[in-house]
Amino acid sequence: MKNILIPVDFSDNSWSSIVYAVKLFKEQLCKFYLLHTEVLDPEAIATLNDHYLKSIMNDANHELKEIKQQIEACNHNANHEFITVLKFQQLTEAIKDEIEDKKIDLILMSTKGATNRLSTFFGTNTVNTVAKHFKCPILIIPEEYDYKPIKQIVFPTDLNRFYTTDQLTVLNDITYDNNATLRVMHVKTETELSSIQHYNLSVLKTSLQGFKTHYHSVPSYDKKTEVINTFIDDLQIDLLVMVNYKHSILEQIIKEPVIKKIGFNPHVPFLILPNINNQ
Repeated sequence: MKNILIPVDFSDNSWSSIVYAVKLFKEQLCKFYLLHTEVLDPEAIATLNDHYLKSIMNDANHELKEIKQQIEACNHNANHEFITVLKFQQLTEAIKDEIEDKKIDLILMSTKGATNRLSTFFGTNTVNTVAKHFKCPILIIPEEYDYKPIKQIVFPTDLNRFYTTDQLTVLNDITYDNNATLRVMHVKTETELSSIQHYNLSVLKTSLQGFKTHYHSVPSYDKKTEVINTFIDDLQIDLLVMVNYKHSILEQIIKEPVIKKIGFNPHVPFLILPNINNQ
């Protein structure tokens, strides 16, 4: 049984992420927790009467109920159960609580929500969630993305860090379950591999089994965003996977000057694996 947490803000994008989730996990037993958060200023709460607070709660619960009924009407899958959750707190705090309380296996969210306010990387809520380094994988669905089967997966790495059993299990499972091809993409920053890189590459080759795996070595040039996006386009990649290490490729991408100008918005789903050892 998978426990999957989906933050919803009643936007078209959050609806799309729910649709993607039920299609991706159609063959698996899943509990989907539909989480909506309302943030109330503590100082303002003291001035609000009970009737107004109850009105906010009732409206949010009503919209959650409608979403649940709508997805259940569209998704006649006995493997799936939908549970609505309403929290009056910051989204990241609510996610943290739900991970612990519900033993969440995966957070699935869209890049953008109901507002048009953007940070330099995806939407603000997504950035804040990634930055928290939760002990849980995060699957990010691009804006207005239509589901298609995952057949090609790319896993960029500089091979400088050791990957844990948990990280490789997630990568193995999603590749195997979708009968996909995994492409390990070494972004080169050196002319020859170090002894550590050779060792980490051997661990990957030993651990990634049961499906087609290809190993690619590409020069990094100046901007890793361009390298990765070109690879995604050229090989028709359906899923991008990275580990959320501090000082990793992912963090370098976020900090690249080009990000501050145009943002890094992969047009394919993006799975971010946690670095549990550095929590």
